[in-house]
Amino acid sequence: MTISRTNFIAISVTMITVLILFQFSNISTIYTSEAMKNKTAEKDITLTANDTTQKEDLLTRSSYSTAIIGSTVNRESNLALEWCVYTKRSFYRFSSFEEFSNNSSKNCTLLITSADYIDDDKDVKLLLRQAKSGVHIILTSMPDTDFIRDSDLFQQLSGIRRINRDAFKINALTMYEGFLLGGKTTYRKIKRTLPYFQLSSGTKTYVIGEVRDQKALGIKNEDLPPIVWRNHIENGFVFCTNYDFFKDHTGLGMLTTMLSETQKYYIYPIVNAQNVIFQNFPYLSSENNEVISKEYYYSSKALCENVLWPDVVSILNATRDKFNGMIAPKLEYSDDSQKSYENALTFYFEQNEKVTGELGLSGDQLDGYNYYDEKIEYDTDLMNRLAPEYRFTVFSPGNMPESIYRKYLDNPNDTSILADIRTLILPKLEIQKPILSFYNDDIVRMMNTVDGFSHTNEEDIYVRSIETALGYSSVSLDFTRVLYPSGKKDDWTKLSKDLSRFLDTYWSTFRKGFKQVTVSETDTRVRNFFAVNYNTFRRENTINLSIYDNMETSFILNLNNERIIHIEGAAYTEIERGRYILSATEKSVTIEVTPDNIIQQ
Repeated sequence: MTISRTNFIAISVTMITVLILFQFSNISTIYTSEAMKNKTAEKDITLTANDTTQKEDLLTRSSYSTAIIGSTVNRESNLALEWCVYTKRSFYRFSSFEEFSNNSSKNCTLLITSADYIDDDKDVKLLLRQAKSGVHIILTSMPDTDFIRDSDLFQQLSGIRRINRDAFKINALTMYEGFLLGGKTTYRKIKRTLPYFQLSSGTKTYVIGEVRDQKALGIKNEDLPPIVWRNHIENGFVFCTNYDFFKDHTGLGMLTTMLSETQKYYIYPIVNAQNVIFQNFPYLSSENNEVISKEYYYSSKALCENVLWPDVVSILNATRDKFNGMIAPKLEYSDDSQKSYENALTFYFEQNEKVTGELGLSGDQLDGYNYYDEKIEYDTDLMNRLAPEYRFTVFSPGNMPESIYRKYLDNPNDTSILADIRTLILPKLEIQKPILSFYNDDIVRMMNTVDGFSHTNEEDIYVRSIETALGYSSVSLDFTRVLYPSGKKDDWTKLSKDLSRFLDTYWSTFRKGFKQVTVSETDTRVRNFFAVNYNTFRRENTINLSIYDNMETSFILNLNNERIIHIEGAAYTEIERGRYILSATEKSVTIEVTPDNIIQQ
């Protein structure tokens, strides 16, 4: 049979088309298979807790540089201990001033205590002697006004000239430039009743209280109620805090800034990492579909894929943050009738690869204590079927108790979905656990620092303080609010606008200065932060920083009334006047500085 030329061409075109389609199918399959692999899991852990500096390495009774007065249940002394680990300062904690006086160290340059441990003038005399000898004192709280009024020695120590009132209402706080990162800021919605002190000349104030009807009350600007200040006692400085900044991790940045104010320059290591964590998103189930349809006019699947995902990508593109999604296969594990959308998993894996994000697993569920094990079993079975090559390395427990997930993380032979976890992301806690730590030798534990859907004055101060101390933030966004709305405040239109505004305004200073990275990239930076070993010294106008390892490390340099004119061995960014982020490129860094009032030609 003879095939006409026209038929031959038609058959050839059809065969070529089929071949191309097969090729595209193969490419798509390859693409999907790569998207559903976790490249982070393929890399070995290079630094474990045993390779880093932890509190056991810094604890010394004979040669400590920092004395902490306070018991093991005192939150302020626990915070000071945590801070010593971050700044790699040797320390010893004493239960009383008497114990401290019997175990003094010639290397001690800093003493941290709260007013709870100052019992009488004998303790105050000891503090005065320490300050005169060159030991800097940080008082994380103040004694009651009766004690201060009766103790001339404490007034001398703290720089208090007199007590104007035992209780005085302030309606705002002002932090001056050069204290916490973020510049001068006035917080108008803070209302407190505090003791009102008047300070002696020679003190320096960092935070003041603002007063309504200031002119009518005849209060001069220089006499506004002091909140944080510094007094000079011969060879030492005494820092006083007339506020509850040390009730939580806000105190970390305060300690860093206070120590910096005792020196002409101060270099300290930071993590240099900014995260945005999407808790319970991607979401894969159709639970609560009736409410979602009524609220958003979409099914849960359509809402997540056609509304939430494009909005999330748009916000992150505008702020240049990385996507870190903690997958929620379900939220109601007591209901067997509601299953996960199996095709949704492929969609999010592919979309995540396009935006170079990271996917972890959420530990949240809504059914009470008895269903956490069911959740882990369900999630393990689902991922083994749909993404058998993907190994989860990031876990955000959410409301799952530690007693539940501990038994899976502590069992190296466990076949559950948590078997390969390297990074734990905890909800923001007050002071029960450190911001950054090791859960065990292999797993890094990091705490969220702020709710991305909220912005209060206290939260802003908290974020500024953590950024000052660690160059770290973790913005948490719990999408349970969107999927299970309880009112207009949980509407996604409002929440997305809040998120975009907060990321791009209140936190923009830090997001421009510090690196925006994925959780696993942060994990690496945290390990480096704990492991870095460094030394710094100065000759005239040259500061030398020596780093005794090859890891990627960042530091903050604080200069008092000076600025950098030349640097070798590191890239640097000035985040505000006199404060620089240093990203070391070599083991030896040389920094030349000049007085800030000299203008280079």
